[in-house]
Amino acid sequence: MDRAQFAAWSHVLYFGVLLPILVFRLHRKFAGNKKALPDRKKHFRGATIELSYHAGLSLLVASVTRVDLFAFDASHLARGLAVGAAFYIAAVLYMRPRWRRAVESRAPIVSLYMPRDGSERAWWIAVSILAGVGEEITWRGVQTQLLVPIVGTYAVAALLSALSFGGAHFVQGWKSVLVIVVFALGLQTIVWASGGLYVAMLAHVAYDVTAGLMYGKLGRELGYAIEPGSASTR
Repeated sequence: MDRAQFAAWSHVLYFGVLLPILVFRLHRKFAGNKKALPDRKKHFRGATIELSYHAGLSLLVASVTRVDLFAFDASHLARGLAVGAAFYIAAVLYMRPRWRRAVESRAPIVSLYMPRDGSERAWWIAVSILAGVGEEITWRGVQTQLLVPIVGTYAVAALLSALSFGGAHFVQGWKSVLVIVVFALGLQTIVWASGGLYVAMLAHVAYDVTAGLMYGKLGRELGYAIEPGSASTR
């Protein structure tokens, strides 16, 4: 096995198998009602480090395996922007009532995605940018392209990448994982329609920023009281 093959398989197995397992174990850690959640700003800072690490790792693997992440097809830009806008609008319309229900139910994990003041909102926007750019590089870019020669077709590679992306978000719960898998396939469709990652990155960032700001707004309106760092009372 040469260096490129080793890098490719390491990326496929880490993001496709190991990371979802680690996140599943983290979900179990926070699943109990009496578990304390981490401080929100500490969580945001940790997320920026993790996202930066994963993006850097994927960029390194892309360099070694010669995966082209920065292709741009101007002839498909209009189509990609239309698909990206449709994805963003549909995702927000679908999730808006679910965000409200999650806050109304006082789901403890929601507090980690609920910036409350200007400083936390700035951190959330930073996390959203890193997630939108970095996760597109990792899953829609490197992971999918590395899986194509292994599984034989782009469609199967995209599905496996979406499943691993959902698994990597298992800390939000299995119901959220199902939605995230569908969202991942939507983002992959944007990549296909636009001929590159840029529009998918933009749609991803826009959705994540909207989700956090909406959670914060709903938390204030509905009197969400549980704070990270204290035991949940769900």
